[in-house]
Formats: sequence, C-alpha cells, structure tokens
Amino acid sequence: MEQTLRYPIGIQTFSKIRKGGYLYVDKTGYIKKLVDDPLYYFLSRPRRFGKSLLLSTMQSYFEGDRDLFKGLAIDTEDTDWTPHPVLMLSLGSFNPKSEDSIDDLLSSIFMRYEVLYGSMPGIKDLPQRFENLIINAHQKTGQTVVVLVDEYDDPLLSTLDRPNLNSYYRQTLKGVFSVLKSADSHIHFAFVTGISRFSQTSLFSGANHLSDISFEDEYAGICGLSEDEIRGYLSDSIIELAKKEKVSAEDAFGMLKENYDGYHFTQDGPDIYNPFSLLSALKYKRISDFWFKTGTPSYLVNMMRRDDFVLPDLDCIETMESGLSVKESYLNNPVALLFEAGYLTIKRYDDERKLYTLSLPNKEVAEGFSKALMPIYSDCTERECEDLIRKMRNAVVDGDAERFMELLQTFLEGNPYGNTEMARRESYFKNNIYIIFRALGFLPRAEEQTCSARMDVMLRTRRFIYIFELKTDGSPGEAMAQIEDRGYARPYAYSDKTVIKISANYSSSRNNIDSWEITR
Repeated sequence: MEQTLRYPIGIQTFSKIRKGGYLYVDKTGYIKKLVDDPLYYFLSRPRRFGKSLLLSTMQSYFEGDRDLFKGLAIDTEDTDWTPHPVLMLSLGSFNPKSEDSIDDLLSSIFMRYEVLYGSMPGIKDLPQRFENLIINAHQKTGQTVVVLVDEYDDPLLSTLDRPNLNSYYRQTLKGVFSVLKSADSHIHFAFVTGISRFSQTSLFSGANHLSDISFEDEYAGICGLSEDEIRGYLSDSIIELAKKEKVSAEDAFGMLKENYDGYHFTQDGPDIYNPFSLLSALKYKRISDFWFKTGTPSYLVNMMRRDDFVLPDLDCIETMESGLSVKESYLNNPVALLFEAGYLTIKRYDDERKLYTLSLPNKEVAEGFSKALMPIYSDCTERECEDLIRKMRNAVVDGDAERFMELLQTFLEGNPYGNTEMARRESYFKNNIYIIFRALGFLPRAEEQTCSARMDVMLRTRRFIYIFELKTDGSPGEAMAQIEDRGYARPYAYSDKTVIKISANYSSSRNNIDSWEITR
C-alpha cells in the first residue's frame, strides 16, 4: 500500500521532520552558502514562511548532527561539520503583559544555557549575562559560538498600540543585541530573523555589521516554496487535490497559484508560494484561507482605519526602496509594514526610475484582509458581516445586480463615520465596494490595468463581467454615459460572459447610495 505523504504543518523542528519522515523541501543549499562565509546575517519574511524551521536546520547543522542531513544539498565532503555551541533565542509568540515580561523571557533563555556553560553569580544585567554566556560557551567548548535569534521583533509588533511598553522592549532588546558586536571575537556565526527589517531602526545600531539578505536575489527562495519545488516534491499531492476537486492536475495547480502564489521578495526573484497555506490545502484537499486564519492582523487593521488608507490602492502602490522598510516608528509607515508582513508584495520594478510597484499577492490575502476590514467600514459585527457576505455572493453569482445594490445600500447604512469629511469622499465609496468584492472571494480590479485612472471597478465571475462607474454627488446617468463614452465594455464584446454595467451615485448628505442604473 502506498504510503501517504506526511506534511510538516506547524512543525518547526528540523530533527523532528527528518526523524519523523515528514516532507522536507531541501533548503540546505542556501545554508551552505551562508556557512561557507560565516558572517552575521539578517532575514525578513512574513509569519509562517519557514523562518523558524530555517533556524532549527542551522542549529542541527552547527551542532554537527550530520546524520540528519544525509542526501541533502549540504551533505558534501567539503562542508565543515565541526560542532559549535549554539545559543537559540526564540522570541516568537511573545505575551506582552508588563515590562517584566521581556526580562523574564530573556532571563529564562539565558538560564537554560547557563546550566550548560556556567554563569557569573550576582549578575542580573541582561546584556552582561548574555556576553558572559557567549564567552563561557567559547571557553568551555573550545569553539566559537553560533547565535540564532528567531522573530526578534515579535515583542515590538505585539505592543504597537502601547508606546511606553514598546519603548521599554525596544531599549531592552537593543542592549542585548549590542552584545553581538562587543562579543564578536567569541562568535562564529549569527543569524537573526523577523518580520520587520531592522536597517532603519535603532534596534541593531550596536550590531551594524549584520548583513541583510532579505532583498538579495540569491536568497529569494530561502523561505517559502517555488514553483519548481512544488512540481518536484508535490506533483502527486496536486493530482490528489485535482481528483477531490474533479478538475485536471493543471487546473488544480492553477487554483493553488491563484490563492497562494504571488510573493516576490526581491526585484528579480522567483514567484514564491505561501508554504503554510499550500501544504494545508494539499493535506486537507481543499482551498481555504489557512494563513489568514492563524492570526488577525489587528495592528494593521487599526492603522488602515486611523490613516484613512484607500484600499483599492493596495493593488497598485508605487514606492522607492526606502519605502519598503519600517522606520523608527512602525506606525508612520503602514505600507512598509504591510509589505513586510506579507499583505503586499513586489509586483514589478522600474530600474530606470528605481521604483517598486506593490500589490496584494494573491486571492487568499485579498479576501482575508477585506473580511477583516469590513466591520471597520460598516460597524457591523463579525457574524453580521459573514451573513451579509453570504447574501451578496449569492446575488453576484446569480447575476442579480439589483439585489446586490440593495444589500450594498444596507451595508453602508452602518457607516460608523457618520457625516464626516471621510464619508463624503468618492474614495470612501470605492473602498466599500472594493472591500466587499474582495471579501466575497472575487478579484476586482480598481483602476483597471495601471495605477492611473481608468474605470473604477471591473469584476469577472464564471458567467458575468461587472463594470462599475461610481460617482459622488453626481448622477447614475452621468456615470453610465462615462461607461459608454469611454468604451469600458468594448474589450468584452465577444466574451461568452454577460456584461452587466452598473452606475451609481453616492450621496454625501445621506452618506449612502441614493440611486443607480443597471444595463446589460
């Protein structure tokens, strides 16, 4: 009987994966490049993209457990397998309660290693304890030390809405990480991971010799899954998914691509798939928003609300490279944080202008993020929003544009902003429609094709093509005339889908849609 592939979902320990017979997509070739030139490195990637597994693999390598690496790319005769003492500082899943929380976490980590390598009695200062620990480990083993830091920024991201606590955590971590420089002669190799890039924060100013590989093409695929890796390791799994969905293997692959592909971490890097969602889809043989369900990005949603961020822009944001890094204050740059957290990705790069275009990476992110935003724009409860999504989706799928517009009108009745300047903007009206279609699981295009102004929203379903023209304090007739005069429907004249044109007017005095026209 054929053995079923074991998917390592939620398993972040390399030795457990290898000993337990779980799927391991070989990333050790990347590790060999790093360890052959042992410096201090930093890597930024979104949550659940394999950063912890990467560090666990490095830990097993530096501890000299060669049997785990048999048959992998790093298992060569010219690889140095000399064991080194390894200090792993894992700060992920941090629970911020008070200033003592970060002190207690670091102290418990240090205490575990002090049992092995010794400690200096009476010393409570965390940076001094860390430095002594590194020196003692070197002296006791005779080998320089490897320092691995996982999710260094979790304490900071989890306290964005508590500035005093955030400041204390920042200063504490800055003091500890400064040891990477002061204890340099005792350190063989260091690798730090997180969501947020450190380059323009002060957190690592004392360790400015860290080499950031987050934007390097040769390491673009170090986390996540490339198309070649998926076809090489998971082709049988895709066939199984195809059978369950009653589609061809290529169609099943297309479903995976639409929902989980689209990440580009460098300007010329390959397409990268979300590994957590893709493996979950193959294990459970269904398409769902697995990654987004693992955590609601409340700090991101709150920033969107506070900054009046126009959601359609998320499909076409232009920025210089400096705009891709979080500055000293995370709250001052929501675009950078959205990019680093995996809700935006590089769509294209203009070398002449040194300009990046960012967009939502895939359907899973677009749908999940929009569902998280709906309660903000309508002030409805999560359950009410789910019920509204269900009804609206049925109307759109059935081609019942009149019913959809009535439901949209109901949605806007719950506008939490009332008679405010924000509610009177045409962008606010567009935001609501865009959010709803994204939450419904469709892929509308705001300002179709480019970042410049074109049609407002276009949407394809299996049987229909919807074209929207939206006005504020105008008239549906004016909007419909624009659809006709500019030939928005002309590209679809020979399509087998029914084209539905909707023109609507948003009344700033009523803070709602007051009229619309529908033609086919």
